[in-house]
Amino acid sequence: MKYLTLLTIILISGCSTQPVSHQIANVIFGTVFEKATNTNTSYNAASCPDIKRTCSSGDYQEWYQKNGKKACACNK
Repeated sequence: MKYLTLLTIILISGCSTQPVSHQIANVIFGTVFEKATNTNTSYNAASCPDIKRTCSSGDYQEWYQKNGKKACACNK
């Protein structure tokens, strides 16, 4: 529940004109989202083999982001 509260606060205050603040909010949002949904996500293709290897009891998925880079997740 504390993660969902933190997520709500971040979403409400996340709109900023400062690019660095926006990037920090995205990192925090991603961490809170992973904890709340029991998901391990990477937006760095180099990390995907490790996530895939440790995802034996979950649903492993890969996709390409808008910038063309691979991302992946293990939904447990």
